[in-house]
Amino acid sequence: MKILQLKNVSKAFYTKTQETLAIKDLSLTVNKGEFVSIIGPSGCGKTTVLSLIAGLIAPTSGTVWHNTQGIGYMLQRDHLFEWRTIWKNVTLGLEINKTKTAANCQYVENLLKKYGLWDFAKHYPPQLSGGMRQRAALIRTLATNPDLLLLDEPFSALDFQTRLAVCDDVYKIIRSENKTAVLVTHDISEAISMSDRILVLSSRPSSVILVHETGLSDIDTPLKRRESAQFAPQFEMLYNLLNSQKGANYG
Repeated sequence: MKILQLKNVSKAFYTKTQETLAIKDLSLTVNKGEFVSIIGPSGCGKTTVLSLIAGLIAPTSGTVWHNTQGIGYMLQRDHLFEWRTIWKNVTLGLEINKTKTAANCQYVENLLKKYGLWDFAKHYPPQLSGGMRQRAALIRTLATNPDLLLLDEPFSALDFQTRLAVCDDVYKIIRSENKTAVLVTHDISEAISMSDRILVLSSRPSSVILVHETGLSDIDTPLKRRESAQFAPQFEMLYNLLNSQKGANYG
């Protein structure tokens, strides 16, 4: 079932002296339960696509449609408030939405228990490792029970080893909770290891130049996918495609 569609979307930004066309005639469809990644050359407008999906900005032309009960947005950094406990951080969205009911708090408590953070509910963010903080940030995003998760390079602030482990954690949580996810990343390996499909964007003004099926859905973790014989050929193909883009800055 289709949960998200962008159809012939363009987005221009204006100053007093010029117009900058960031996205031109971009179309994409995401089905319920899919994990889709978006990659492209630096500065091509990947985050702009997420902002359009989330409704933070409006398209200049074209349509953005989604069939969801809610959208959760996970940013590059965890943005946990250092002065609030983990419990108060993960229930912040419920407070803002004025939906901090007993049932919703029980749902969050179950998430913390299920994913190994309940014992740290009264701790503060500086007391947690980078990986634990990212899990807490994801649970905060899940607390309002959105159907669609938007992930904007959520692992970019982590060192390589932690990043591999957290990718596995986040992937397992998203799959276990039956969420649909759209990930923006500059990391080709990350996109292949986590996704059912990868959308490759052109240089700015960006449009979709390739929709790539990874064919790795039967492998249950991103780390194991990296070990697959299919991984390296896909990486090489996508790397070469991105570097062929005019003005690309990849690698």
